[in-house]
Amino acid sequence: MQGVLKKGAKAAGTIAFLKNPFSWITAGILLLLTSLFGFALFISISLGGENQLESGMSGEGAGGTAQVSSEVMRYEPLIRKYAEQNGVGEYVGLILAMIQQESGGRELDVMQSSESIGLPPGAITDPEYSIQVGVKHFAEVMKQAKGDVNIALQSYNFGDGFIGYALERGGYSKEVATQFSHRMAAREGWSRYGDVNYGATRS
Repeated sequence: MQGVLKKGAKAAGTIAFLKNPFSWITAGILLLLTSLFGFALFISISLGGENQLESGMSGEGAGGTAQVSSEVMRYEPLIRKYAEQNGVGEYVGLILAMIQQESGGRELDVMQSSESIGLPPGAITDPEYSIQVGVKHFAEVMKQAKGDVNIALQSYNFGDGFIGYALERGGYSKEVATQFSHRMAAREGWSRYGDVNYGATRS
C-alpha cells in the first residue's frame, strides 16, 4: 500500500511539474543553453587551428608545409596579388612561411623588406608596401639563383652576394650558408651575420 502511495505521489508530482508553465520555460532555457554550448564547442574545435593554419606550398622546389599564424595568413590575398604580378604565384605558401619567419605578421614591415631598397631596418610602415617590395625582391633573387629556392631564400636573408657564393660551391647547403655567414661577420666586425637556417624555411 505504501509503495502504491509513493508511486501515486510521484505521478502527481510529475503531472504538477508538466502543468506548471514556469517549469516548461526553465526546461526550455536549459535545453537552449545546452544546445548553444554544444554549438560553441563544435565551432571552437573546428576553428581551433585558425591560429596555426597549415599553408601548403606548391610549385617546383616548394614542397612541404609550414605552420602559419592567423596574423600572417590575413595577408594571403596581398601576397597572392603581388606574387602573381611578379611571376612567382606558385610560391604563395613559401612567402607566407617567409613572413612567419621574418615578423610573424606582427610588425608593419611584415617582410622586413626595407633593407632591400636601401632603407634602415623597419623603415617601411605600410604592410602592403612591405609585401609589394618583399615579393618583388624575392622574385628577383629567384631569377638570379636560377630557380634554386633554397639559395633564393637564404639570399633574401643574407643579401644578393650569397647567390654567386653558393652557385660557385655547388648550390645551397647549411655548411655553405655557415661559411658565408662567418665570412661576412668577420668582414663587418660582427659576432654573427644573418640566419644560417633561413634557406631551410621551406622544409
